[in-house]
Amino acid sequence: MPTINTRLRSKIIIRFPKVTERGWRPVSDCAKTVKTHEPALKEMCERVLSFKEAYDDAAERIEDLAYYECTHGDAQSAVCQLERLAGFFEGFQNKSEEISSSLAQVYSLIGHICQYAGMFNESIGWINKSVVVDDQNPVSYHSLALSYQSIGDVVSALRSLEQEITVSPGNYYTYLLLADLYEKNKWFCEFEGVLKRLLERDPENIHGLHKLICFYERRSTHIDVEFLRRRLLNRTLNLNRIEAIIRAYHLWRIKNNQEAIEFLDSFSAAAPDVSIVHLANAHIYGHMHQYSRKRFELSLFKKKNHGREEIMKIKLKEFGLVFGNDAAQKIRKRLATVHPVSL
Repeated sequence: MPTINTRLRSKIIIRFPKVTERGWRPVSDCAKTVKTHEPALKEMCERVLSFKEAYDDAAERIEDLAYYECTHGDAQSAVCQLERLAGFFEGFQNKSEEISSSLAQVYSLIGHICQYAGMFNESIGWINKSVVVDDQNPVSYHSLALSYQSIGDVVSALRSLEQEITVSPGNYYTYLLLADLYEKNKWFCEFEGVLKRLLERDPENIHGLHKLICFYERRSTHIDVEFLRRRLLNRTLNLNRIEAIIRAYHLWRIKNNQEAIEFLDSFSAAAPDVSIVHLANAHIYGHMHQYSRKRFELSLFKKKNHGREEIMKIKLKEFGLVFGNDAAQKIRKRLATVHPVSL
């Protein structure tokens, strides 16, 4: 197995979260769970190999220790120890369902460690081995898509995401990710098709409706987007921050500026720490020629983010994904001239 490039590893650490059979966990959380008194990865694997502990009981600690070693620059060692576990389970004749499940988990974990270390081709090989043993785990297909994207194999990434949807059709985030990938590569029929599939399952999915409406408006089709927009605007309860911004955007698009402001103010009152609301308010106030209100909203935004450029940059990017890059650029320039408001 190739030596890991140290410079590459320093970039990769912030790219990939920990993906396991138990779902997604930030790698920073995994490292925090490792206590100094816990046995090293090699010792934990030995306990399983010597039948002192069942793998299922030790699995989470093994995962945490493997990521801990990888984070501290010893991914090769982690992979070697996990390969020993894989070989152990491979050696069983007439494997029971439990043994097969453990083998699939170990293959998958090796694949994710390789992915985290930037060894994407190796990651693909191991996760594919996991799929052969257990082809009903949607996490494996999602992870494959990430690694295929990293080596530039778009077709395989798309195929993996489509397979993930087949296995787990209720994972709405994957429909949106797949739609973005189709759109980025200008496969517009497939882009439209995957969004329609999403809306068949979840007719009021705000993200899906928003993407489809914007797609039809950009292409100047004769499709009745107002019907789709009404469906989107009917959603008013239990919205997250991006869904709230999307709803405000569409109120603004049909020139219901005051209703958009009132909706955002109501949302902000229930979630006062959400600062992106003030960017949307500022944009709408600007179109209403209420420039003092626009400046005040930007001041509030800056205040809530303590003037921290890296945080405000992230929020501006989120805003731009809904209201457009031009709107975000104008807000960014204006933001540079305002000061945080004193509350």
